[in-house]
Amino acid sequence: MTSSLVTPLKNSRVGAAVAAALCALALTSCGTEAAGGGTSAGAGARNGAARIAAPAPVATPTATPTPTAPVGDPADDPRLTPAQQAAELRLLELAVDLAEPCAGGPPPLPPEVPDGPPPAYGEKPPAGGPSGPPLAEEEPPSEEPWDFERARQETELGDIETCVAPRHGKRIAKALDGKADPALASVEKVLHGLGYDVDYRLHGPQEVNGKVEFTLDLRFMGGQLCLTGRYDGTRTSFDPYGASPEVRCTDVKRRA
Repeated sequence: MTSSLVTPLKNSRVGAAVAAALCALALTSCGTEAAGGGTSAGAGARNGAARIAAPAPVATPTATPTPTAPVGDPADDPRLTPAQQAAELRLLELAVDLAEPCAGGPPPLPPEVPDGPPPAYGEKPPAGGPSGPPLAEEEPPSEEPWDFERARQETELGDIETCVAPRHGKRIAKALDGKADPALASVEKVLHGLGYDVDYRLHGPQEVNGKVEFTLDLRFMGGQLCLTGRYDGTRTSFDPYGASPEVRCTDVKRRA
């Protein structure tokens, strides 16, 4: 009976599929013997159906590829919108204001240039006049390939950034501690209200071990300050560290 069903369907794709399924069930049923030495068609059909209905293997997630080049300063991206540029400028101004006491006041003004025309080409400046510092010779570009593992090592913070890190932390803790819910949306709203609303400089918030964690990229004008905060609903703790501008703050391999 099987052959009579298969023959008329040979010329169509649907018929070929049905024929293949019938043949598979027929072959499966032939391989199972009943207790009396015969073949149990029901058992074979069940085995065939089980094989057809078996779930496909679950694909394992692929690992994040290792960067092969420096990420660069995201503030230099020409695709930034005017709103992003304005937010970057506001955060830069905030960082400068907080760092000013740590630097001992505003930066000194450059030395005054004496009056009078500049010396002619090839002419030496007058005796006793300012000659200026010697020009530094440009170093030849390094031929050593960029190494992500080397770039992601934690760096040492300078005195100013070591001083300014807790100043950022205190103003954030003042707005969070005991006032905001330990929820991602609540913490993000507070951070945005404090001026930390630049999307590429605020990583998170996210839940880690029952706390709300976030990382701020505060590397301005060649700085290296990254600041990770954790809020448990009552108080906020902070962990400042240094990072190369070639990697993201979240890529840094922290010291033990």
